[in-house]
Amino acid sequence: MAGKLLSLLGGKKREEVTVHSGPLTESDLQQWLVTRIARAAKIEPDQVDVNRSFAEFGLDSMQLFELSSDLEKFLGRKVAEVVAWDYPNIALLARYLSNPEKEAPIGAMTMLPDEGNW
Repeated sequence: MAGKLLSLLGGKKREEVTVHSGPLTESDLQQWLVTRIARAAKIEPDQVDVNRSFAEFGLDSMQLFELSSDLEKFLGRKVAEVVAWDYPNIALLARYLSNPEKEAPIGAMTMLPDEGNW
């Protein structure tokens, strides 16, 4: 299945998101994310450290929501809007997206077993 969908990463029409088909590795996801983050941060892809947080690249909450939407289109499956908060860098996010059933969220939204939200 191949198709084109608009990307709004960065708040402007940037490029179309191609729906991925076939097997997708963690490395493939990292490369896709590196390209997207480099564009949003207006830096070269080789300047993107996959272990730096999205916040360190200057991405705001709207850009992170748009990233999750673009990921949903690219992967052809539902991706939580807050995925970038639960997996706050490229390496963690790519690992989760390539094997979601084995990874638990580690971001600020995660509570320890005996914590409550009230």
